[in-house]
Amino acid sequence: MSGYVVVQNNIGRAIRVSGCVNLFQVLLTSSTYRPPVAWFTCLQRFTVPVGESRYPVTVWASYSQCSQGGPQHGLKACRPDGRMPPLPPGTYHAKLFQLHKLVRIPPAFTVRVTPAMLT
Repeated sequence: MSGYVVVQNNIGRAIRVSGCVNLFQVLLTSSTYRPPVAWFTCLQRFTVPVGESRYPVTVWASYSQCSQGGPQHGLKACRPDGRMPPLPPGTYHAKLFQLHKLVRIPPAFTVRVTPAMLT
């Protein structure tokens, strides 16, 4: 699922921060699944301009980590093609995470994950 984090910068000046690839992530969590938030490690400069700006995010209905060659240390096995395994069907909460404290975190919203429809 694709979306945007919309930032309204009303402080009267641009905000300059460092990061790598993105400043925001939206991850699915539940009462039993709390994925680790991983950030790429490179150095880029970001400028959050005055006014409204949008930052693209993609929400995946899959685990954020997996183990090659079978389940290990609490991790699910990766799919045969190396991709992350899907989350089990159920109710999740889409939560915003940010690299720096740039915005007030909005309340999470509910997402229902359903089994994939095979065609």
